[in-house]
Amino acid sequence: MKKYWIIVGLLSYFSLFFSCDYLHLKEKDHTGEVIASVGDKKLYKKDLESLYKGVTDPADSALIANNFIENWAKKQIFLQKAALNLSSDKESELTKMVNEYREDLFINSYKEALVSQNVDSLVSDQTITDFYQSNQTIFRLNEELVKYKELIFRTDSDVDVKEVKKLLMQNTRESTTQLLDDELKFVSLQLNDSVWFPYTGLLQKNPMLQTQGKSKILSKNKLITAKDSVNTHLIFIEDFLERNKIAPLNYVKPVIKQIIFHQKKLTYINELEDQLINEAIQQNIYKKY
Repeated sequence: MKKYWIIVGLLSYFSLFFSCDYLHLKEKDHTGEVIASVGDKKLYKKDLESLYKGVTDPADSALIANNFIENWAKKQIFLQKAALNLSSDKESELTKMVNEYREDLFINSYKEALVSQNVDSLVSDQTITDFYQSNQTIFRLNEELVKYKELIFRTDSDVDVKEVKKLLMQNTRESTTQLLDDELKFVSLQLNDSVWFPYTGLLQKNPMLQTQGKSKILSKNKLITAKDSVNTHLIFIEDFLERNKIAPLNYVKPVIKQIIFHQKKLTYINELEDQLINEAIQQNIYKKY
């Protein structure tokens, strides 16, 4: 029943769509004070009203108005020159392109509105898992991934470095809780070891690591100490994945969600188009000669 009413609505829409001037946009009803003109084209004072929102200084308003008027005039002059100097073939080609773009804009906007109303964007975890297991080969990594924890503290602070290193290396829930309890001692901390990060992202965040070499960094259960001019960085590499390995599910989950939603969207639009054509034929709206 829901699909029926969608189709009826679409048919009514397209009947109106084609019964009027084809995708003709209604001209503005321009009246009032003319403030500029180029040939038979006129710019009205009220066309500038929306430009002044939030502007209180008269000098600023005048500057905004003058810039708008000059830009409008340049555009109109170029348009009129183009109309006079373009060949009829080129003008026809451009007119066709504009009309096609306008048609696509109307149709695609309407399709997107229908998709947002009728296609469920929620994708279950089981659906994501099933897709991942059936298509793992398309999720090969093109860069290394790392799981790591990081603590940053001022080098001249009273942090017990030996104790902090021990807690990081223990890598347990209890040790993580202890570190979080002392959060105020640190400049920053990242203790979520369930998330995979690109190796390049680790280097961007810690540029001092770039001198150490990839092979020295990408090791399981490795603690790295690095310093900049002010801070000490303790980075615990829990795990890593090499390039060309299959990406972990939680790393590609957002991508899979988008893929599945896109598939649902395409299926919905294809079915809708077929139903629309069939309904149009049955109601004698669409005739093929």
